[in-house]
Amino acid sequence: MSSFNLPTNFNSNPEALLRKTRTRAISSSATPPTIEPITPAQSVSTTMARSLHDYSTPAVANVPIGPAVNTGNGNFELRTGLLTMVQANQFYGLPSEDANAHLQNFLELCETIIIKDVAPESIKLRLFPFSLSGKAKQWFYQSKEAVNTWDKCSVAFLTKFFPMSKTNALRGKISNFQQTSLESIPEAWERLQEYIRACPHHGMEDWLVLQNFYEGLMPMSKGHIDAAAGDVFLSLTIENATALIEKMVANKSWGEGRKTQKSMHTVKETDLLAAKIDLLMKRLDAQATSPTTGTVQAIDSRMTREECGNVGHLGINCPGT
Repeated sequence: MSSFNLPTNFNSNPEALLRKTRTRAISSSATPPTIEPITPAQSVSTTMARSLHDYSTPAVANVPIGPAVNTGNGNFELRTGLLTMVQANQFYGLPSEDANAHLQNFLELCETIIIKDVAPESIKLRLFPFSLSGKAKQWFYQSKEAVNTWDKCSVAFLTKFFPMSKTNALRGKISNFQQTSLESIPEAWERLQEYIRACPHHGMEDWLVLQNFYEGLMPMSKGHIDAAAGDVFLSLTIENATALIEKMVANKSWGEGRKTQKSMHTVKETDLLAAKIDLLMKRLDAQATSPTTGTVQAIDSRMTREECGNVGHLGINCPGT
């Protein structure tokens, strides 16, 4: 058998050629990706268009609220009874109110509240706005960044409602204390303690407070305190001097004795005046009943009678009557 030449396009692996042809056919027949049309965005003027009335209408988003309180992983609920107790002693921010006293009462109440997995500072910060009202509450809501922790809140509250001018005024009353003429020693001491309680940050040491109190007493009160001290009051230590005054305050007879002394002076003055009046009345009665009328006649003889216009005679002897 004679040999022959193969054609140039002869393929010894027809299966591979068929697989290649099939792959090309599938890829050419695949669906091309669809391109979604881009919708043009609406203009800002269309979406944000607001009427003039809308600009004047209040919105909830503009209402101030308190700071967010970090309660950690725990959640707690404020009971109605607890809120009622806090709101029973509200602070309005008036000049006559005591910010220190309000904070003291609030902290005393918070010490009785224990909630599991919740920090005490978070409870205080959550309850504090309920203890405020009026101008003080508006200040709390407007100072959200300054009161977002309890430490910052307490400092900002005292700075706002216990200004430096009030501190200086109370400090002056403590350093320049003077007993009034109508005060007993216990009453004067109690008034000084009221100033100290109203301004616990006065910055004065105890020895200076006691010395100013003693120097501000009336001379008689100084003598009483020196006599009670057994010597000069300023020779005592701080502890002994304080204990002596507190003992005098506890002894009510100091105040009552001073009031009794004032009452005795008043009774004596009244009795003296009544005695003088009685003496004068007795002398007038004696003159009226005295047979000697020379004095009366002498006085009457210098009087001019309206009936006759003459002088020198009594009214009963007037010829014009």
